Amino acid sequence: MTNKTKFITRTALLLAIAISFQIFGKFIPYNNFIVGPVVNAVLIIATASAGLWSGVAISVIAPLVSAFTNKAAIAPLILAFSPFIIIGNLIIVICFHLLRKKNTATGVAVGAVLKFGFLYAAISIFTSLIEMKPQVATTLVNLFSWPQLFTAAIGGALALIILKLAGRSLEQ
Repeated sequence: MTNKTKFITRTALLLAIAISFQIFGKFIPYNNFIVGPVVNAVLIIATASAGLWSGVAISVIAPLVSAFTNKAAIAPLILAFSPFIIIGNLIIVICFHLLRKKNTATGVAVGAVLKFGFLYAAISIFTSLIEMKPQVATTLVNLFSWPQLFTAAIGGALALIILKLAGRSLEQ
């Protein structure tokens, strides 16, 4: 299989996994604690197995699909916040990509902390600039604060386990 074929196949398959969990996860209570780790794991696995551009593609496409298919009352605000979610995803992907040669766990840990920090700062500013009900602002801050650190760290750990178990079969 050529590198281009591997890239396209792995990226498409991993994107399908992320989107499937995002869509079907909406039927599960507290789905952020299931969907979030899976999406973060997919981002890391895509970067490790198909390259940086695979992680970048999924970082951009998955949040947009999720935002456009979201039927919740806060969906328009989530859509408006999507560029920041994309940047948060790019942060974890790029950190993992740059640091994985030295230590994969460090790449995941640094990426998770920086993603969390960025999203928390972004949602704090976003909710102060956009007029919304206080309870809606609280909901958004609760979605994009500490749970982001948890889901990124758990997703990263899950990805590292999967990559270790897969061994060379998933290497780029």
